[in-house]
Amino acid sequence: MKKLHIINLGKMGGVERLFLQYINETSDDSNHVICISNEVGEEIKRQMPQQKIAFATRLINAWSLRCPQFLRKYLLQLKILRVNPDIIIVWDLIPGLAAKPKRSKLVYYDHGCSWRYPKSAKNLRFFSMLDGVISASFASKRVMDLRFNLPCPTKVVINRIKTPPGINLKEKQRSTPVRLGTASRLVTLKGISVALLTMQELVRRGHDVTMEIAGKGPDRVEFEALVQKLDLGDRVIFSGFQHNVADFFNRIDIYLSTPVTEPFGLSCMEALYYGLPVIFPVIDGQPEVVKNGICGLGITPTVSIEEHKALTGIHVDFPYEVYSPDDDCLVEPKILSHTLCADAVESLFPLETYRKFSQNAQNYSLENFSYNAFKEEFDMALKFYVEN
Repeated sequence: MKKLHIINLGKMGGVERLFLQYINETSDDSNHVICISNEVGEEIKRQMPQQKIAFATRLINAWSLRCPQFLRKYLLQLKILRVNPDIIIVWDLIPGLAAKPKRSKLVYYDHGCSWRYPKSAKNLRFFSMLDGVISASFASKRVMDLRFNLPCPTKVVINRIKTPPGINLKEKQRSTPVRLGTASRLVTLKGISVALLTMQELVRRGHDVTMEIAGKGPDRVEFEALVQKLDLGDRVIFSGFQHNVADFFNRIDIYLSTPVTEPFGLSCMEALYYGLPVIFPVIDGQPEVVKNGICGLGITPTVSIEEHKALTGIHVDFPYEVYSPDDDCLVEPKILSHTLCADAVESLFPLETYRKFSQNAQNYSLENFSYNAFKEEFDMALKFYVEN
């Protein structure tokens, strides 16, 4: 089966990471790649040195000079025609296509962008061309159903990663002070401000806790200012992008995932592999990653964006609806209560409780998140769409 992948490789994210794993696990010449961005990010380039890449907007592939905007959809069509694939997989973006490719099945892989797509003529036209959709979670499928009501079939292939390196299979011991951690892009919708309010509440209750915030992003300055405002300067560190994720996960005790929206949550999955209980919001695809009451504690968001801004001075910019797994519908975005988060963290402090959740986390991840199963299911979905 000749496959053509259309993807933006400008910077590393969850979908790019999954794509790289998939490409690097294939030893034949069945995969072809068209990159929507004009350059490939250095971090991505290092992980796919052998793969040939065609650039959608370059008239001559070796030159970075772009063709005029009005010609780009025709140039992309020509480059697709040259490959003549059996199937085209569009990874979590909407390309400008002049028309539906005639000799290829067209499949869209949704990794979370469906929450944000406007119902524009361009987007609806693209969706009308599709032969199928592959969704990274059941939540992704339902968002596509509820927002766009597509006539084509959807296959859910749960997002999974290769087993991370450096996992310690010995019983995890809770530290003193208790070390909380979170890892994400430092933007307001990831809810870092909720984690900081949770820290302040735990300190107010007399607990000895610290927090490490891993990642980089444009809103770091706002979060650093909030740390000072909450008088947490000696308890919170910003450790930046983690080249060695094992070191980060192995030095924390409890993982806080407090976003406003999260189609699946790869960082939560990673945390479970390292035996970390996860505090998470019951929204979108989060409950598909963490088994509530078994390896983590789920909390239904109840705080409005306006109420959160009054508490922190930080405005969470997410003007879209989120998916409620409990009610199977789209609802306005809300934010986790920091007092409920503190309650959840506090409930994990007893040593026997912590050990139970930690062991369950490791067992659950090893039993349910096999990357080989992902690849097999993904390839089966592609085969289904080619044959039907």
